[in-house]
Amino acid sequence: MIKSLKSVALLGLILVISISCDNDFTNIESNIQGIKNFEATSKLFPFTAKTQNFTPFSGGLNDEKGVQTNNLNGKVFGVYKNPTNGFGATVASVISQVAPLTYNPDFGNINRTIESVWLNIPYYSTLESTDADGDNTYTLDSIYGDTDQEFKLYIYRSNYVLRDLDPSSDFETTQSYFSNQGDLFESVSTAADLIYTDENFKISASEHTVSEIIDGEEVIERITPGIRLNLLDAGPNSSNNNVSFWESIFFDNQDSEILSTQSNFKDFFRGLIIKVVPVDETNPNGSLTYLNFDSGSIVFDYTNLEEENAEAAGETYDTTEYTLEFNGNIVNTFNQINAVDHDGDEDNLYLQGTDGSMAVIDLFSGDIQNEDGDLVPSLDYFVSKNGKWLINEANLVFYVNKDLVEGDEPDRVTLYDLKNNAPIIDYFLDGTTNTAQPEFSKILFSETLERDSEDNGVKYKIRLTSHITNILQNDSTNVKLGLFLVNNINVTSGSTIQGVNNDDDDSTLDMIPSTSILSPKGTILHGYSDNVDTPLRAEFEIFYTEPEN
Repeated sequence: MIKSLKSVALLGLILVISISCDNDFTNIESNIQGIKNFEATSKLFPFTAKTQNFTPFSGGLNDEKGVQTNNLNGKVFGVYKNPTNGFGATVASVISQVAPLTYNPDFGNINRTIESVWLNIPYYSTLESTDADGDNTYTLDSIYGDTDQEFKLYIYRSNYVLRDLDPSSDFETTQSYFSNQGDLFESVSTAADLIYTDENFKISASEHTVSEIIDGEEVIERITPGIRLNLLDAGPNSSNNNVSFWESIFFDNQDSEILSTQSNFKDFFRGLIIKVVPVDETNPNGSLTYLNFDSGSIVFDYTNLEEENAEAAGETYDTTEYTLEFNGNIVNTFNQINAVDHDGDEDNLYLQGTDGSMAVIDLFSGDIQNEDGDLVPSLDYFVSKNGKWLINEANLVFYVNKDLVEGDEPDRVTLYDLKNNAPIIDYFLDGTTNTAQPEFSKILFSETLERDSEDNGVKYKIRLTSHITNILQNDSTNVKLGLFLVNNINVTSGSTIQGVNNDDDDSTLDMIPSTSILSPKGTILHGYSDNVDTPLRAEFEIFYTEPEN
């Protein structure tokens, strides 16, 4: 409820600012038309920028705080070793609740036998082509790292209760779960809860096929790329099976309350832990992608006497499948290995996704030379131009530190108002929204990373014209801003920081864009400090028109 009220208040603020900015544009346009003599120019203004970690640095050990990950619109899975020193490697695992699609099943009572228990969680992929034999070729929509590298995959039955509501708020708000809670979730699991082990797992874009003989002909079912495992087996290299385990879950609970409602089932079977472990934990490597739990399922396939009799009589039997879907709480957990702490660095701005880091920006911080050659506070100087300057454009430009970055730079960044935990107003006024292709969305507000002829990153450019106009004309507060990486710039939902109370103080980082968590990459930008050479130094430039009469 608290979050809902805050969202409504934020929406109201955005609408008020939007109307204000629309008026500003109208006034500027009419003023320009009435001016016969004017001169357009620009001025560079000082500011400060520094690296800030999302949570206190832990070096991968005893991580005391995390970022909220049960509200993400996707889930990261696998191992990603950033090619740039200092960012280390991210190991991403998942814990998820599951529940049946239907309740009070009748599995039969005679000759019941489990045939398979298929776990299927697709990756996000695109069909590229289909050959004459019907074989499909896919590409994964997002894949990071080295797909030739293997990692270990373990599937556990979860014994941890994932609550929907937070008891500390009298069960009035949803429960938050965080990226550093992997050990907590696993602490109540034992070796007996380990269902499946694959010591040589790879993320692949290949489709899965299932062949079956029907009426004497081979019928091939084709399934999109993803995690597809028969959990009736204990693993690809194991001679053990999980028959008794799944019988105890389903057959033994026929006609019981456990299979009568979703809440009863979730209290009994609390979900799955999909745990990722690098082959080499001191020098992790592998690949990472996203899991589509909305299309995921566990299909429990069995036979019974009724099906056997129907088949013997050549009759069709309705079904002997029982399907579970992934719903409720799905939480990403991260293990950061070999990362280096860059918190507070001003010479270089370290931007990283997952539970990484951002840049905090304080505009108009410092002195500027006025028309008389005197140094004056830059914000005072700027505000004194109200009624004298017409703002045409304002930009922040950040240059990639090519001496430190080893490639694989992210394409997009975004700029947030850290007081209201929302993108600045220029984001909302950018009409280039593209929901089908987020990489081409909001490109006036945040340009795609400019690259050189060798595909190396050069610079990011953010337009904040309306934000600056509001400071000049509407006496808006010059709040601190946050520069973040984004996975999908269309997503504006926020994720809380563990142990930090939400407030309106822009000096306290209590929330970050959830889309930044889903960006595993990292980049290093030149800052604005005096130690940075001018050609590569970050820039805050305002273009304005000043009437001559």
